[in-house]
Amino acid sequence: MIYNNGMELNKIAGGARIRDKEAFCFSEKKVQGALVGKNGKDLYVLSPRRFKLFAEGRERLDILEGEGFIKWKRGEIPFAAGDAFEADGAGEYEVNGGCAFTLTREQQS
Repeated sequence: MIYNNGMELNKIAGGARIRDKEAFCFSEKKVQGALVGKNGKDLYVLSPRRFKLFAEGRERLDILEGEGFIKWKRGEIPFAAGDAFEADGAGEYEVNGGCAFTLTREQQS
């Protein structure tokens, strides 16, 4: 368990779950240099280097391709294809490294 001023970041045992890329609508415009697909609140990101995120509740990050590290105010943790993480609580963090990942946001009631 890793904390970021109220944000909790956990590596999930069992690894990444694969989501169908075709279920996401991609824009031709790049966001932070990355191609981003959306499906509701969920994202599919093809990032060449760095992508900043802000957790507003619970979200799951599944690394599909590549390697690098997740960085936040208080530290960093490495990742590789097949890893999965859960972020809980408000906080800014970034995914560094050429990679593809999905971000699944828990539905708030």
